[in-house]
Amino acid sequence: MIILDTTVIIDLWRGYSGVRKCLKKNIEEKLCISAITVEEIYDGLGYTKEKKGITIYKKFKQQYTKILNDYEIIPINLKILEQSGVIKGQLRAKGITLDVGDCIIGVSAEVIKAKKIITRNPKHFIMFKVPVESYEIE
Repeated sequence: MIILDTTVIIDLWRGYSGVRKCLKKNIEEKLCISAITVEEIYDGLGYTKEKKGITIYKKFKQQYTKILNDYEIIPINLKILEQSGVIKGQLRAKGITLDVGDCIIGVSAEVIKAKKIITRNPKHFIMFKVPVESYEIE
């Protein structure tokens, strides 16, 4: 199983060929996303709704729904939240800030024993015990 970062979903929506090439190389694997990715996508959609109006929001929502439906969603549970909190706190004590979404995705990958995390931002996931694969936008 491979977990996809939110950047993958956004880049698929934008039509970037680099992300498609990366996913094609991993076609034999089960691809999934964390539930936090759904929240992050809808955060962007809420912003779009407020700034660009309901028509564009509905159009973008429909497009994202098609993409999100292609992947199994890994639920966020107590174990993931506890581990995310501990890691985030330990990093903060060292002066390192990590986005809560990235922390949840990284811990989710560890908990499900993912083969890797695919992302455009590999530096966000180097502290986790899961290999990271990145891609160029192209």
